[in-house]
Amino acid sequence: MASSRKYAYYLRGNQIALIEEGLGTGVCSLSGYSNQTTCEAAGGTWTENATSSSDGMYRSPLATVADGLEIEYAYSPRYFINETDKVDTQIDTYVSTDGLLKLIDQGDNDYSASPESLSDGSYIVLKKAGKWNGLHKVKAAGTGYITLYTKCSDSSTVQQAFEETIDLYYNVDVLNDESDTIDLPEYLAKALVYYVKAQLAEDNGDLEKHLYNRKQFRALMQRYENSRIWGSRRVFPGSHAVR
Repeated sequence: MASSRKYAYYLRGNQIALIEEGLGTGVCSLSGYSNQTTCEAAGGTWTENATSSSDGMYRSPLATVADGLEIEYAYSPRYFINETDKVDTQIDTYVSTDGLLKLIDQGDNDYSASPESLSDGSYIVLKKAGKWNGLHKVKAAGTGYITLYTKCSDSSTVQQAFEETIDLYYNVDVLNDESDTIDLPEYLAKALVYYVKAQLAEDNGDLEKHLYNRKQFRALMQRYENSRIWGSRRVFPGSHAVR
């Protein structure tokens, strides 16, 4: 019979992390330490036993669960990659220039020319780039380099190599101003209207209109969240119901 495992998650910004309940107390490689925090703070290695689940510790999942775990998570992105086939893979090193991140291509591709056509104010997205994964704003681009507005405290004289071939997406659209389209479901768009009306009413000192619009906003948000819960729903009679 397969053993039962318990999982939990937490959110940080627009990222989701999955953790697994520990399967037992642990043993420190150093004597005299009975918990993971003090053990590792002293330079020891903490090894968990797998005899029970009474300790309730959580850690990164270790077991492989094939076709047995599904995560549904939605968020409003800050950018869109318009065409994922428009990707450059020639960047291989980086360096700090005046405290900013500078990407370097040893093959001397001209990033200010087509197809990238990058310039001050352009945006790129890096993937498989370790700590530099994500959205970046371009300050300057030319033959063999891209300088970003991203802060970088690494060496200014020694180029650092990426651990693997990175993907640089250059056809990227970001949220700039009021003319941009926010990717919201129609139901949430209606809720957003009530929220804006409530804020305007509050600014104008109309408390009654503010409370009404806030109530409508919360009602729509609650209905939207309830619609995302799977499974059967049951209604039980109250303690004073007719039996």
